[in-house]
Amino acid sequence: MQEKVWVVTHIQGLEVTDANVFNNAADAANYAQEMSAVNDGSYQVTESVLNSREAIEEESARWAVLPEFGADCLECLVQEMSEDAEEEFDEAACAKFFEEKKDKLQKKADEIVHEYLRKELKDYINNERVILG
Repeated sequence: MQEKVWVVTHIQGLEVTDANVFNNAADAANYAQEMSAVNDGSYQVTESVLNSREAIEEESARWAVLPEFGADCLECLVQEMSEDAEEEFDEAACAKFFEEKKDKLQKKADEIVHEYLRKELKDYINNERVILG
């Protein structure tokens, strides 16, 4: 879950000259009011959320959950593999293999998907980052 924060921005003319982040709305409002009394410009309180790469990567793990290997899934895999095989293909042996190894295959497939999502999110964040100043 993302942590809620309140950002107090100091605006002078058309520029934001300062920003302070608070974890409490009342503290942010009090700070803005106190600073407005003694400084030029205006202070604005904006509600936001605190983001971190680690939290986003952890969250991504639960976004993609592969279906459990069941009879329908195994049958589909076996049929797909047998269609492309040029030599004799033992569907029963293949189905038996998948049935015996389904837990290990499920775990590996989950790891591959989660790693892919982490990389995509990291690349997206790095490309979308804008530094103001």
